[in-house]
Amino acid sequence: MASPDMDADACESVALAVQQALAQHGYERLTTAKIAEKYENSEAGLYYYFDSKDEMIAAFLDLAADYIREDLLRVETDDPETAMRNACTFLFRTPDHEYAGIAVAIMELLSHAPYNETLRAPLLELETACLDALTDIVAAGVEQGVFREVEPRATAAFLLAAADGSTGIAVALEMDVTDDLRRGWTDYVDSLLAESG
Repeated sequence: MASPDMDADACESVALAVQQALAQHGYERLTTAKIAEKYENSEAGLYYYFDSKDEMIAAFLDLAADYIREDLLRVETDDPETAMRNACTFLFRTPDHEYAGIAVAIMELLSHAPYNETLRAPLLELETACLDALTDIVAAGVEQGVFREVEPRATAAFLLAAADGSTGIAVALEMDVTDDLRRGWTDYVDSLLAESG
C-alpha cells in the first residue's frame, strides 16, 4: 500500500511509470529498477512510498480503474448504441492499439490474481469498473428502447469476458483474427438493437 504521505500527483506519476514499464517488460520481467527508469527517479525514492513492486502495480491498477470509470466508458445516455460501439472498440484490442502492451500485461496479472492478494483487489476493481460501465450502457439502451429487452449485467459480463479473452489471441499471440473479432462484436451489438417500427 502506498504511503499516506504520498500526494496524488506523485502517486499518478508512479502509476504511469508502472504502466509504461509493464507494457514494455511484462509482469515477470518487471523490476523496481525498470519502474524507476520510467519514473525518472531512484529505486530508493519508490521504496520510500511503497513496500513492494506489487504495491506499485496496485497503484497503477487503481488509477486505471478510475480512468475507465470516469472517462473511457462514460455512458452517453442520449446515444447508447454509439457508447456501446466505442466501448467495444476500446475493449477489443488490436496488436497496433496504443494500449496493446498494457492489455497483455493486465492479462498476465490476472493469471496471478488467485495467488496474490495485493494484485487481486485492484484487478477486481478494474474489471468491476469495466463491467459496471458496460452494464450502464446496456441498461440505458434498454430503457430508451435502443436495445431489445436483455438483462444488462449478463450482457455486459458476456462482452467483457469475450473482450478479455480476445487479448490473448489477437494481441498476445497476434493471430490474424482482428477483422473477425470486429465483425463478431459488431454483429453482436447489431443483434442487441431493437427492431425498428
